Amino acid sequence: MQWGSVSVTVRMLFAATYSGRAVLLGLFFFCSSALASNSDACTLWAAAGASVDGKGTLIVKNRDWTPDHRQELRIMRPEDRYASLVLVAVSGDEPGTKAGMNEKGLVIVSATAGQLSRDERNRVIQKPGLINTLLAECATVADVLKHLDRFRRPVFYLVADRTDIAFIEVAPDGRVHVERRVAGMLAHTNHYLSEDVRGVQRQPDAGSVARLERIEQLLKAHNHPFSVADFIRFSKDNHGGPDNSIWRTGSTARTTRTLATWLVSIPPKGSPQLYLKTADPGRNEKVCQISLNEALSTVRDHISLNSDLCKEQPAPR
Repeated sequence: MQWGSVSVTVRMLFAATYSGRAVLLGLFFFCSSALASNSDACTLWAAAGASVDGKGTLIVKNRDWTPDHRQELRIMRPEDRYASLVLVAVSGDEPGTKAGMNEKGLVIVSATAGQLSRDERNRVIQKPGLINTLLAECATVADVLKHLDRFRRPVFYLVADRTDIAFIEVAPDGRVHVERRVAGMLAHTNHYLSEDVRGVQRQPDAGSVARLERIEQLLKAHNHPFSVADFIRFSKDNHGGPDNSIWRTGSTARTTRTLATWLVSIPPKGSPQLYLKTADPGRNEKVCQISLNEALSTVRDHISLNSDLCKEQPAPR
């Protein structure tokens, strides 16, 4: 896959591309002697169309970060634009929106480009609050892709609406690569998957490679349409131990670990459903299941994870 100023690849098949990619990433892992830091990580995956029970789409972000902050569910109501429900990191060294969905059923999540240092990532000037801006202005994945000129900072994004899923990779030199599907699956962690990425000196981090290989293995081994329960189960997977699993517990109290699972089921019609699991430092894990319509119907500007609106429901089937 070659990069252009904007390159968009629409793929309907999953296995062939990901099989070859897994082999390549495995070679990177074994040959590299200068791996990037295992911090600032996330695992993203999604499915669309016939791959999803009831059609529609499913999208997940397992959010990994240093346990130095707490998280909130907030409601954004920009004037004359789309309202949204977002997951926000409060305090810590990188506060702000980390995942969100709007009233039209558009979901956007992000992940760090871990092959670059924080200083390298921050050298690129980009208007703050890109996720919030896109949620306010865009109704679909296609709408988001009309604004690729806004994607400047090296970051990975996964987006979904009622029919489409896509990931967006932003290179250090500003080029943008997109893979978009209306059927099948996508997965991403914290290293570039496309070819010819200039300005990246480090090989993929071992943990990022391990998590990508594991989520791809779980996705490909599943031989029937995915349910919410399937994706919840994947989100809890600890196959790689405390530091390299999809759900990471961290080998020390300060080690990067999984702080949240943000999972949205977007049906062809009707309200999207959020499953949110949080593991804020010093607090018990909490699970909230709430419909987007219910969340946006409240007059509150945030939804407490202890409120009657945000309480754990019976496990979905």
